[in-house]
Amino acid sequence: MRARRLRHALAFAALAAGAGIAGCSWRASERPSAPHQDAASAAVQPSAPPPPSASSAAGEPAPGAARQESAPAGRPLLLVTDRAALAELEAAGLDFGAVLTGAPRAPAALSALYRTPELASVAGVLAEDLRQVQRADPRSGTSVARHAHRLFDERWLSAEGARFELIGVVNRMDRRPFHASACGETRLVYRLAYAVKPPDGAAGAAAAASRLPMTAAFELLAPGGDAPACRRLAQAWSRAAELSGPALARWLTSAGGPLAPPAVDRANLARLVVNLQSVRWPSTVRPDLGGHAEYVLRAFRWDARAGRYAPLALENTPDVARIARDPKQRDRLRAWLSAPENLARIDEGTALLPGEFLATKALSATPHGLARRANRPFRVLFEPRDFAGVDFGGLSRVRSPEGLLRRLDQMTCPGCHQSGSIAGFHLLGQEPPGRVHDALAAAESAHLAGDLPRRQAVVEAVARGAAPDHGVPYPERADGARAGYGARCGLGDPSFAGWTCAEGLVCSAYDAPREDRTTVGVCLPAAPEVGDPCQVGAVVPHADPHRDRAAAAQPGACPPAAVCNTSPVGFPGGMCTGSCGALPAEGVCGAIAVLDPFNRCLARGTPFTECLSRHVAPAGLRRCSSEAPCREDYVCARTSSGEGACIPPYFLFQLRVDGHAVP
Repeated sequence: MRARRLRHALAFAALAAGAGIAGCSWRASERPSAPHQDAASAAVQPSAPPPPSASSAAGEPAPGAARQESAPAGRPLLLVTDRAALAELEAAGLDFGAVLTGAPRAPAALSALYRTPELASVAGVLAEDLRQVQRADPRSGTSVARHAHRLFDERWLSAEGARFELIGVVNRMDRRPFHASACGETRLVYRLAYAVKPPDGAAGAAAAASRLPMTAAFELLAPGGDAPACRRLAQAWSRAAELSGPALARWLTSAGGPLAPPAVDRANLARLVVNLQSVRWPSTVRPDLGGHAEYVLRAFRWDARAGRYAPLALENTPDVARIARDPKQRDRLRAWLSAPENLARIDEGTALLPGEFLATKALSATPHGLARRANRPFRVLFEPRDFAGVDFGGLSRVRSPEGLLRRLDQMTCPGCHQSGSIAGFHLLGQEPPGRVHDALAAAESAHLAGDLPRRQAVVEAVARGAAPDHGVPYPERADGARAGYGARCGLGDPSFAGWTCAEGLVCSAYDAPREDRTTVGVCLPAAPEVGDPCQVGAVVPHADPHRDRAAAAQPGACPPAAVCNTSPVGFPGGMCTGSCGALPAEGVCGAIAVLDPFNRCLARGTPFTECLSRHVAPAGLRRCSSEAPCREDYVCARTSSGEGACIPPYFLFQLRVDGHAVP
């Protein structure tokens, strides 16, 4: 395909024929010393029988995508994404309906589960959030043909064929500083998915199936709290690392396992958290940003007396609108943040904002992450000069007013979920091995992958009976993390002085707003390569994300035989795209859907995967994997060869709310 056609005919892309929640928390305001009586009554069994050895599970599958399979014996299991193990856990009583309702025989299908007061209470709050979007924005709606701004269709929450599937179990013993009478948390992460049968009489038609950009996670207090109980739990997670597949599930749910029935009882539920893409604007509507999407972040507590879930305050996330209207409350917040004892906890990453300041709902926006003020609520409320008199001398991570505000913002829900994430998520679930359309090659965010060594060190210390280091780095860049392609780097501010780039890479201000261009940038090659940005304009931010814009930028240089696919055709910051012939080491051959025939195909109601297989062009894209992530605003998608290639997230059907089969 000629360069002109590649540059101008591609406004919607996806890899063809192969084309979190887990890292952050929403929670009620509480001091680290606040008691949790429910957790103390359900301790992990101290004397567990030895688990079956891996060799005794002969013949049981061990999917290659599972992180625990590569963990050496004795190391703690931190993250379960093994599809066979997760399916076995659901069958053993950890399906979404059972955990949500506390009833072992609750329906899995949302069409039936919606009739329970538990799901109805959650869905009702989310439905009202969506109606608020629609009332404020007449251009929003669920029809691709009639609405420029595509809204999540709330009918999916009660649709036939829809369910929440378990995509991950997360060991968060590192969260112990927030729970005096618990050994941290265990999280069960679910993702909304559907399979819709073809209409009657549609001979040979296949079911339409996909995941949707919505996760729900149960954050359970890990029972125990005292040192011996926590040590036993840490050792149980270490035993689990030796197993995979159904054998792993059986051990986790056994009497001595971390998911033993008492441990997953609803009495231990700290909160249910939801991350939902509420609306998406295509790049044709927001060409300067390369598109726009918003995510609603909510938390719920179980109200046993009322028999329903009720909204809960979000951890460390200020209610910007309310505080901005009340100068006295803003002054109290500033005083609290400036107090030496609170600064020390902020620096360590274990601070908890008092309840009077907290919001019960937050919005995060993509693309362009922390360049957008919607993802930086503290930066909306305060300027660096508000903390000019603060003494940062005794702190290890926060060394300046700019560093303080960026640290605070990344401790909020929107700030964390827009730091090194996959379009606002940290865990999206492993794909079936044979799936080659609309599939992710890396389902864990760069933040989650980078934070696992820290979590491992905490659990290993607890298992030895030693005191762990509970210090938490900035979500953007873990302590000692890679300095490779796309990593965050320092531009001169003392808080980020240690964030350097690997040899051959330079720290670019990239899309940072003018007032942030001495704080944090991104590591990029000194000379352009395939997959690099080629149309970067500084974001001009506003408290209202609808009013954000990117400064006008002309397409820049790309490598020989490559072209610049620009923001107006869906590539935030632009992306150099080459041909599949003679690709460099950093390149891989994928494909891009051609706009007009692809959209006409979708408009006829043809399944997404079929349109992909018919209306694509080969393209040289940047190679990626879990170990070599894409730059922010891009995801690692699976190619027909099984390798990963970087593309914008909304080019994957499963990461956008619009265009799915009518529920």
